[in-house]
Amino acid sequence: MKSFKSIVIAGLAVLIFAAAVLPATTASAQSSAALSIVPKKNYVIEAGKTVKDTITIRNLDTSKALQLTMRVIDFTFSDDGGSPKLMLAEDAPQTTWSLKPFLTIPKSVTVPAGASKTINLSVAIPTKQGAGSYYSALLYSSGAPEGGNVGLSASGVTLVFTSVPGDVNEKLTVEKFGNYNVPTTTNEGNYAFITGKSPKTIAYTLKNDGNVTESPVGSITLKDLFGRETAITNVNPNSSLALIGQSRTFTSCIKLQEEKVEFNSGTAKTTACADSGLWPGYYKASLNLFYGQNGNNTQEVNSNASFWYLPLWFVIVFLVVLLAIAFGIWRLVQKIKGRQFSNQRKKLSRRRK
Repeated sequence: MKSFKSIVIAGLAVLIFAAAVLPATTASAQSSAALSIVPKKNYVIEAGKTVKDTITIRNLDTSKALQLTMRVIDFTFSDDGGSPKLMLAEDAPQTTWSLKPFLTIPKSVTVPAGASKTINLSVAIPTKQGAGSYYSALLYSSGAPEGGNVGLSASGVTLVFTSVPGDVNEKLTVEKFGNYNVPTTTNEGNYAFITGKSPKTIAYTLKNDGNVTESPVGSITLKDLFGRETAITNVNPNSSLALIGQSRTFTSCIKLQEEKVEFNSGTAKTTACADSGLWPGYYKASLNLFYGQNGNNTQEVNSNASFWYLPLWFVIVFLVVLLAIAFGIWRLVQKIKGRQFSNQRKKLSRRRK
């Protein structure tokens, strides 16, 4: 009877759930209507040294020249994703990680129609500058920029990251980890302990309390109730960064599929999350991450999570089977009681004779 009670309790839990149920394209350049530029520059520069580089700007407009003003602005994070929050105001306070004092670019440039123009860029790190990550953005504008903060897609920018080697403070902590529903046009992304849809994405949210940007690597392992394992070997395929002070959510597809998309009058390969093929049931997930700047000890961070995958069809089948088992047990109990009652009547009848 104890096992029967456990089955009934499990059935009620599933019934409650039944009532409640029912990244990234890789490109070599960022372009606006008439502008094509490299989206990011990365440098490793020792204190007291200077790096000189060039940036090529392409004018996609074949009918008229492109006149641009350029300036260096700081940026921070707008959310737990990868969209920078540009600090466009002229009087915006300088961030602690600002590269503005060290970065030199031309104030303006003219790019002929349908042509390209290469400009010079230099990053000079002072001799006594402390180790860590420093970053700002190059803003390209065809007119006077308006104040306020805008998303990356609203302006032509190149993000510039510089790492100064030395003894740095590195500290990543896991804030959240588990099954994840990616953001859509109508819903924000969220972690889900119980899901009725086939899981496609596992995510983890890291808080960066150090003074360097971090790009974690590692793996995620899923294990079902029968011990079958599914491994995600690349948990940061785009080498995304957790900025200083940011809580960054990294998403990983349980199973990847390649797709072709149109890009710059051609095609480019991109990856998307495919159906994971996971069976319904309970899953445990383990996260094993590594991070660290060159010249510093590699750090490790781990986390564990779990979730239920209970599609509606499985819930219905489970309830039907559960009710069938319960009915079978009830019939068996009634049958046993009937036999006992019949035997008792026979005994009483014999005694009377």
